[in-house]
Amino acid sequence: MTALLLLLAPALAMPGPADVRARLERMRSAADALQEYTYTFQRQEWVDGKQQPQHLMSIKFRKPMEIYIHWIGDTYKGRELLYKRGWNDGNMMVKPGPMLPTLSLDPNGRIAKRGSRHGIEMIDLSNVAKLILSQTDRLEASATLSATFSDGGAQVINGEPSWCTSIGLPKDKDPALYAYRVDMCLSEASGLLTRLRSWDMDDGQLRQVADYEFRQVNLSPGLTDSDFDNDNPAYNF
Repeated sequence: MTALLLLLAPALAMPGPADVRARLERMRSAADALQEYTYTFQRQEWVDGKQQPQHLMSIKFRKPMEIYIHWIGDTYKGRELLYKRGWNDGNMMVKPGPMLPTLSLDPNGRIAKRGSRHGIEMIDLSNVAKLILSQTDRLEASATLSATFSDGGAQVINGEPSWCTSIGLPKDKDPALYAYRVDMCLSEASGLLTRLRSWDMDDGQLRQVADYEFRQVNLSPGLTDSDFDNDNPAYNF
């Protein structure tokens, strides 16, 4: 507990919501409690030495791990993806476009992860929360490493009142950490992420490598088996 208080001391000294750890734990608890949800996901990443195009996707998720994604932005518009853990020989089903054949891809394979920093299971908000908490857990367990916190204050992210903070991570001393800097905003109402940005070293310079927005989160969408069925007539697999 003493190590945790030392870790959070910069944040505790700031005005406004101060207990960063409590905010993060609320995020994890909120995400873990969800059985299903939908959201619109905006993603832009720096991968393989270049800026990737912005993706806008409509997401359906149901535990334990059922995912349907429909690309609705300019990048890959009309693409669809269906993944259910343990289904289709462990592969995800991808329809690249209306006139292209449906593919069956290893979710951890080179083709499936091309142009992306994370695999398909990071669509699960619970897994995103676990990744974030793993960083503070790692620092809390260290006697020599600590993070720095800056108060981002109250912001409205895509219409959602949010609490925001910036966390500096000592990745120069512990390369296993996720990034050098992470900015995040959490919904005041649900505790869930509304925005996440990270900065890392690339070719000797610090650059923003990820920008994620979680929009229009619906925590009780009433999903059914047909939402995760490739024979759904609304889908094009």
